[in-house]
Amino acid sequence: MNPSYGQKIVSGFWFVLTLVFAAIVFFPYYWMFVSSVETESMFSWPPHLVPSGFTLESYWTIFEERAIGRWFINTVIVAGSTSLFSTIIAINAAYALSRFKTKTTSVFTILILFSQLLPAALIVVPLFVIFQQLGLYNSLFGLAIADTAFILPVAIWLLKGFFDQIPVEIEQQAMIDGCTQLGAFYRVVLPLALPGLVVVVAMSFISGWDEFFLARTLIASQDNWVLSVGLTSFRGEYTLDWSQMMAAAVIFTVPALIFFLFVQRYLVAGLSAGAVKG
Repeated sequence: MNPSYGQKIVSGFWFVLTLVFAAIVFFPYYWMFVSSVETESMFSWPPHLVPSGFTLESYWTIFEERAIGRWFINTVIVAGSTSLFSTIIAINAAYALSRFKTKTTSVFTILILFSQLLPAALIVVPLFVIFQQLGLYNSLFGLAIADTAFILPVAIWLLKGFFDQIPVEIEQQAMIDGCTQLGAFYRVVLPLALPGLVVVVAMSFISGWDEFFLARTLIASQDNWVLSVGLTSFRGEYTLDWSQMMAAAVIFTVPALIFFLFVQRYLVAGLSAGAVKG
């Protein structure tokens, strides 16, 4: 059946509205890139939506004058480690909370959720003291642990929802066929929870990539800075080099954007499945 004239108008309206919202979301990124390659000041009037000139001088300058490459590698290490730690711990914790339901695990599940309600500013001071005593202060490994601690409650609750929806009978059938409980978990349950795993990996990676507060507090030396902290170095006492900071912001954004585009299909599928199952 062909759509009626009214349905075409409604569809057209929603299509245009979607384009408007997409433009609003995309424009800051476009303006960031334009400001990094523009030859004139970004504050000139009238503003140039299309660059009046094109130059990569800001990119060359920041690589020559600042340790952008080192900060980039540090960020990859922290984000990758955060993703790895969060996924490994969340898998085991979520499975235990899902399959071994006792009063103790029920209380522990609520405590995990409660810990997510605490703001970072409230616990950063004791975290700072503990990290100094343990020798984790000014360490990328320590920063990855701190980031993991903050993303872990959400990851556990997310994966628990997936494990809850996988029937226990499937594991029991695998154990009748000869698997141990651990084997049934890794060979049967884990593949079925793959959409949830992808969501946890992506979410924890992006969280570790753009985290600033803990990185600023727990990292002292510039050699161990991550890019989110390095961006603040473009601000002087009285000046702010916008073009160089925008160039650094582009370098900071592109890898996360590529990673998100790569996992976007699995991320949407996983979140949708989690929403329905949860």
